[in-house]
Amino acid sequence: MQTLRNTIFLTLTLMGLIFANSLSLANVDLDAGTLDVYMENDEAVGGFQFGLDGVSITGASGGSATDAGFTLSTSASTVLGFSFSGGSIPSGSGTLVTVSFDGFVDTICLAGVVMSDTSGVALDFSLSDCYPSGGCTDPTACNYDSLATMNDGSCISAGCMDSLATNYDPLAVVDDGSCTYPPCGGFVSYNAYQMCWGNQAAIQWEWLGDTTYSQCDVVMIHVGDENGWSYVYPGYWPATNGWNGHAVAVGNGQAPPNWSIEHYAVLELVDGTFSDTIFYTPTACIPGCTDPTSIAYNPWATTDDGSCGGTTCDQTTETQITIEITLDNWPGETSWNLVTNAGPNVNTPQGTYTFNDIGVTYTYTYCVSATAGFEFIINDSYGDGIMGNGQPGAAGEVVIYDCNGDTITYLTSGTWVDGNQNPVGVNFGNVAYSGAQSGVPCAVAPDVYGCTDDDYQEYNPLANIDDSSCVNLHIYGCTDSTAFNYDATATINDIVPDCNYTLTIEDGAADGWGNSYLGVYQNGVALGTFTMGPGSYSQTFSLILDSDAPVKVYYFEVPNAQNPDPIQTQFQTYQNSFILENANGVVLLDEGSNPFANNGLGALQGFRAPFWTTYSATPFCGDYCIPAVFGCTDSTAFNYLDTANTDDGSCVPIVLGCTNNLAFNYDSLANTDDGSCVAEVIGCMDSTAFNFNPSANVNDQLSCIPVIYGCMDDTMFNYNAAANTDDGSCIPVVFGCTDIAAFNYDPSANTNNGSCIPIVLGCTDPTAFNFDLNANTDDGSCVPEVLGCTDPTALNYDSTANVNVGCIYTIFGCTDPTAFNFNVNANTDDGSCIPVIIGCTDPTALNYNPLANTNNGCIYPVFGCTDPTMFNYDPLANTDDGSCVPFIYGCTDVSMFNFDPLANTDNGSCIPFIYGCTDSTQFNYDPTANTDNGSCIPFIYGCTDNTALNFDPLANTLDNSCCYIGGCTDSLAVNYNPLACFDDNSCIVAVIGCTDVAAYNYDPAANVTDSTACLYDAGCYGGPGIPYWLNDGCYAWVIDVDDYCCNNDWDINCQSMYDYCQQGWPVGIEERDIASLGIIVYPNPTKDVLSIDTRLEIKVELYNMVGKKIIEENNTKRLDLSNLPKGIYNMSIIHDNKRYSKKIIKQ
Repeated sequence: MQTLRNTIFLTLTLMGLIFANSLSLANVDLDAGTLDVYMENDEAVGGFQFGLDGVSITGASGGSATDAGFTLSTSASTVLGFSFSGGSIPSGSGTLVTVSFDGFVDTICLAGVVMSDTSGVALDFSLSDCYPSGGCTDPTACNYDSLATMNDGSCISAGCMDSLATNYDPLAVVDDGSCTYPPCGGFVSYNAYQMCWGNQAAIQWEWLGDTTYSQCDVVMIHVGDENGWSYVYPGYWPATNGWNGHAVAVGNGQAPPNWSIEHYAVLELVDGTFSDTIFYTPTACIPGCTDPTSIAYNPWATTDDGSCGGTTCDQTTETQITIEITLDNWPGETSWNLVTNAGPNVNTPQGTYTFNDIGVTYTYTYCVSATAGFEFIINDSYGDGIMGNGQPGAAGEVVIYDCNGDTITYLTSGTWVDGNQNPVGVNFGNVAYSGAQSGVPCAVAPDVYGCTDDDYQEYNPLANIDDSSCVNLHIYGCTDSTAFNYDATATINDIVPDCNYTLTIEDGAADGWGNSYLGVYQNGVALGTFTMGPGSYSQTFSLILDSDAPVKVYYFEVPNAQNPDPIQTQFQTYQNSFILENANGVVLLDEGSNPFANNGLGALQGFRAPFWTTYSATPFCGDYCIPAVFGCTDSTAFNYLDTANTDDGSCVPIVLGCTNNLAFNYDSLANTDDGSCVAEVIGCMDSTAFNFNPSANVNDQLSCIPVIYGCMDDTMFNYNAAANTDDGSCIPVVFGCTDIAAFNYDPSANTNNGSCIPIVLGCTDPTAFNFDLNANTDDGSCVPEVLGCTDPTALNYDSTANVNVGCIYTIFGCTDPTAFNFNVNANTDDGSCIPVIIGCTDPTALNYNPLANTNNGCIYPVFGCTDPTMFNYDPLANTDDGSCVPFIYGCTDVSMFNFDPLANTDNGSCIPFIYGCTDSTQFNYDPTANTDNGSCIPFIYGCTDNTALNFDPLANTLDNSCCYIGGCTDSLAVNYNPLACFDDNSCIVAVIGCTDVAAYNYDPAANVTDSTACLYDAGCYGGPGIPYWLNDGCYAWVIDVDDYCCNNDWDINCQSMYDYCQQGWPVGIEERDIASLGIIVYPNPTKDVLSIDTRLEIKVELYNMVGKKIIEENNTKRLDLSNLPKGIYNMSIIHDNKRYSKKIIKQ
């Protein structure tokens, strides 16, 4: 048996699950006419379109498209899916949509596929083979293809292919891992230790093992910790002797919380046996800058990778220069080179800057030869320089300073040249050259003596040499004179030292931060690193942060070791953000919010060269001042205020009584109701009155009504409307005729109802000849009827008859019944008979017979279209009238959107009206609408969060302007809050002056001071002519230093007043260039407000020492620096295209 000493390196890195973007056909059912379109996607899909060649599409539904709320639209050849609400299909795999079809012939193929992400950017997708597809359909074969629909003979059998195995299969072409062997000799581990490969921490094992058989190969490593077996890494080892080993990577640069605990691992062999347990405790392998004084300092770095850099120049041969580059709104086009002539040159290629850098100013510091100088070359790939889009403020700029802050050169109109030596400015085309430039030696800072310990009241922030002048320690207490617990002896406000903050890290895709993580650093202490895995959108962590000390948040963008594609890592970052807020919900930092909305603008910036970006802010945990609450503090008083802590003399004693001014017994002097109130009852208190009210306590004499007797029944004959008391005298109404002269007079009636009828005399016998229908009283005049013919001309006249009946007269005419003009009434023939002539008697008819007198059927013309191919063909017409109309096909339904008034034949093309907003520029634009119904709503940008202080109820589109922090937004106020975005009218006007009672010019009315507002003993260290500023831009005290004046500064003989406005700036003062323009900047150093005295049009910029612009103002007179950390800042004042620099010290 052969034994070897094997050293195995097993590299196992955390791998994210990656899908290939693909579409394929599945579950094709030709009988049902359906199929599934199966999708695998590695990022969210915001919309899609595809077609199917070989069939006609009849519909689409279901799948992940329906689950995501997509609207599906189909035609015979295309399926379209999108979301009106901005929804998307998350990454994963499964059925995209089920499609119904007909018309299958021989194949179905995916075609015309367009897939887009949530921003509308096209995604690359691979497509499966057409249906039916060939492949191995044998499920027992190792290359079985579940998507194949017909066997193409490609099936491969699997089995044991190791000839040393007991079950070796010579027919197998693929080894299926089923080999069995004699027992393995096993492994004996004897060494395990850690090593670092860059940012990869690897564990190396060494062991002895029997490698005679391949079953002794390591196939798996199981890794665990105190929580159990949590990681299983597959191994990749060959099956023969002489293989190269691997290592297990146990870290990628971030420091998981469980790194400091003991881990263990075992090796699994082919035959299922395991090695001895290997124990180890890993540590982080994080390369980076370990120098705390460097801008590139990484508090978590365990090995220095040389990235600290630094710009410490050799004072004998080099000078320091500072390059300020402000980018226009196309940063990705900009690149530059610094040619130092003495080396090394600096090259910043195109692509260094991104959209995140629009308008950002970056500062770089380099050492250049003191004799050879340098040249700066800037390039623009588009060819329009750094002029931006031509809008005001969109252009970039380049400024180069020496180490004293003076401008060496500045890219403005005509100051640099292009490749043809033509003078150019920011619109330089493709390239601009600064020409040969040189710096100047750096000024040496003078020694400044003073108290260097800020725990003492004598602390001097300008001092760099302690002179033992620190005497009086600061007295901590509440320095707010308006507070309840104000301490007049306190010299510094006592603040809460620390408080709880919550760090929320967010992942917009819920797929985890991968290898990236955050680091939090404060007061020289690395507070921890934080990341999150997949499965949630956010995770919170609790932190305790010091008050009034800057906290830095580092974002480490670490690529996946198995897929280090920078684009993949960048898109991972686009989904990441974080919020740091205190227990009251006040946000200290909110970074990386919704970068997808603007091509990554606003995405987190990794801590890396050349910018070394961090996110910094200063927590404030509050102070111990208690606000004074004025009010009545007497608990027995009527107006006692339990929240008051300061009595304002407003207490009022309690007076009991009825306090209801509507009550009967209201007491106007009472302020506390004792329940004695009696309600007022107003009414008539006269007992003889009709409406006497025995409950009334307030007499309303005007309301009393006297008693009036009478009949009160309004249905009675003698009803009395004025009566209010019935006396039983009512008489019922009897209706009838009350006229005694009338025909129908009724003596019992008392109310005439208009029914009287007058008497009418006449014959009332209806059988009589002279019967009078109107008579109601017979007068004896009736005559009987005599019937007969009363006409003397008639053949049967009767002279006695008075009622004419049956007279017969002579009627002449044709009495022949066969004649045309036979008269059935004639009784005497007059020879006028005419024979019958049959024919058409209508002269308008086609067969009219003018001789005919008896019509037997006329034929008339029927006008119409006689062409059977026409739309209005009339089969009954016998005469064409030229009215034929051809067929016009179209929509004939007037209720439809595409109704065609010219069409006479409906062709099924009608489209119903879809009402909605058809204006694509509006908020509620509906792409499916074809008829605008006037419902369009314009985009109204504003804050849509009703919990925000500036909530806009009219807004429908969030513009990220929501404000949740209220406070004083006036930068000139004493209590200015730079975090506040909503002014709550709490601002306190600053009264500037000296607030130190020990100073020469103490001002008791002042509430704002700075280091130079107060005048103190100057001492002798400053030298003659050192100014002491008054609270005025023009004047300063000038102390003459000699033996006497050193100890008697305020002696009138030792001081003089100097007027800089009238006499000009003295030669030798550092700010002479600024003063030559009449610009005075004071006080410097300052603790809060910096004043700028000038009448010129100026632009003021303030930069920190890493070159980040932190303030930019136009024509301002004051800069509020109260919320900035102490240190040295670089101020630039720009006037007439010239830049003037000055160092500012913030105490």
